[in-house]
Amino acid sequence: MSKLTSRMLFSFMLIVTLSGTALAADTHMVGSNRPIGLTDGRTGTRYSTFVRGDAAFAWREAAPGAFVHVVVQVTPALNYEFVLVSTTFSDGDTIKGRWDIKRNGMGVCTGCIGMAYGLSSSVGSGFKLYVGTRAVFSEAWHYSGAITSRTDF
Repeated sequence: MSKLTSRMLFSFMLIVTLSGTALAADTHMVGSNRPIGLTDGRTGTRYSTFVRGDAAFAWREAAPGAFVHVVVQVTPALNYEFVLVSTTFSDGDTIKGRWDIKRNGMGVCTGCIGMAYGLSSSVGSGFKLYVGTRAVFSEAWHYSGAITSRTDF
């Protein structure tokens, strides 16, 4: 094999390898309209029945930002909202950062440390979200749901 042919073959293989890496699915959108569980971090009350719940996750792996918004209605008079306000880490399965949590529209945990995981699962599988306090991560606040839609690109 001539040097030119070897270089062309090597260049082609390098382009194919780098193209495959560049096209790898590292941007994700996950949705859920099936809540499974919720724990109020202040009262310790656990809920497993809901009027409705919606969760939306959109992120690019290792990027500085992500979008997460969860709204769950436990009863007509009781609802919770989890919003990611800053991202500290993300990969294909997990988003870590600071979260704001509201109960009936009132802030109950602002800038609290938490993470969502199980986001790489297939439709029908579950994910979890845990949030602690402003100072430390813990499993005080909890929301889990079943993935009902996903797009990876």
